[in-house]
Amino acid sequence: MIRREIINKKTGEKLIMFEDADFEYEKPVKHYGDGFIVKQMVINGIPEDELNGKIKPTEKSKEIFIEAVNNWTEMLADFKKVQLPEELIKLFGTTKKNDQKNLLKNVVLNPDILMALLIKADELGYTLSQYKSEYSQKGLDLSKMPFAYEVQDDGSVKTFGNTKLSEGQLKQAIEHRKVKVAKFLDKGSEWHCFFATYKSFRGEETWLGEKQPHYHYISNSFGIERDEVVKQIKSEKYKLGNLPHIKLEDYGNQPDNQ
Repeated sequence: MIRREIINKKTGEKLIMFEDADFEYEKPVKHYGDGFIVKQMVINGIPEDELNGKIKPTEKSKEIFIEAVNNWTEMLADFKKVQLPEELIKLFGTTKKNDQKNLLKNVVLNPDILMALLIKADELGYTLSQYKSEYSQKGLDLSKMPFAYEVQDDGSVKTFGNTKLSEGQLKQAIEHRKVKVAKFLDKGSEWHCFFATYKSFRGEETWLGEKQPHYHYISNSFGIERDEVVKQIKSEKYKLGNLPHIKLEDYGNQPDNQ
């Protein structure tokens, strides 16, 4: 996990950003649990020297840590109560491409179901890997970009740090940024990969005649080596053929009829 802290010297405002870097073959529950606890410790003010073990933690820091652990334990218990579609559970027991495609035809994901799926995979002995790629807009001068920025619900752009770009240029930079994120579940030679582009996350790719957020799926049963799939995820323009799409709800820009 990458952590960045940026302080506006004029206003004193602090921005803390967390980003999951690429990782491989980790236990899903431990990975997300450790990440959650560290974020809570940072956000609630435990000093850097204590986090790095350079000095002993204060009683206050110990309380923050215990509360973070308890919060994760409660959250994990809630995720385990999420009802997983039977098709997703059966996916782990299939070895044929067509069977996997048929199982996924009517499956609908949301953030809670996805997390519950990773927890179930952990229980079944799978490890989790994540790979990400990002390509900025062609011709964009990165030196003119602010430290951080995001488009608000009202369409305005919130920035942190100075920038020489207009709001319209920043929106364009966001819209033309190419990002892919892939999660692999591995168990021996068997693997399942769920991946999405930021455009598919945001519902900017047309699928089934509408702008519906979705994931893509591929596995070892599709006849493409795992290393090649990772290579394609890391490339600017991936080529993996016509893959199953999985509807994603409660995230991104959903169609108007939702």
